[in-house]
Amino acid sequence: MKIFSMKANSTDLTVAMTTIDRVRIIIVLGFCLALAACKSDDRQITSDMIHFPSADGSNENAPMIAFDSAICRFGTLAIGEKYTHTFHFTNTGKSPLLITQVNPSCGCTTPKDWPQQPIAPGEEGHITVEFNSNGNSGQVDKSVSVLTNSVPSVWVLRLQGTVIGTDVATEAKHPVQMEMEIP
Repeated sequence: MKIFSMKANSTDLTVAMTTIDRVRIIIVLGFCLALAACKSDDRQITSDMIHFPSADGSNENAPMIAFDSAICRFGTLAIGEKYTHTFHFTNTGKSPLLITQVNPSCGCTTPKDWPQQPIAPGEEGHITVEFNSNGNSGQVDKSVSVLTNSVPSVWVLRLQGTVIGTDVATEAKHPVQMEMEIP
């Protein structure tokens, strides 16, 4: 039975510590560069953009979001097809509208883009959503929640339709091997 031992001298430890220090410095510099690369833009969120509804739930100065249609009926898709739809809206309120989050109900629905900047009263915007029908068949009713600073603050957009077809089974990565004895 052999026992392995390793002796470390001060030179080895210095080299190891120097390498660790270099890695730390590179990580810190990378983080600083990433922060510096984030350019500031005109998106200024101020306290006058945040509205709290009164006790009766209304606020006459709040932003209001009005969608052309909150439901998209896409008809019939073959399984595996992707369908993209753009929901259009207008800020009909009296103050800037902020869209803080766009959350799909499941992984098959993906929000593609929405305004990151405040939308002034009277301005229009859009939210683009993609539905991947892979793994879905039959009647489909998917939703996307839009969080805003309007009253109400949560809006639900829907994608509805029918997906036809069946999933095609993928080939096994390791085919079954059989051995036979021939007498």
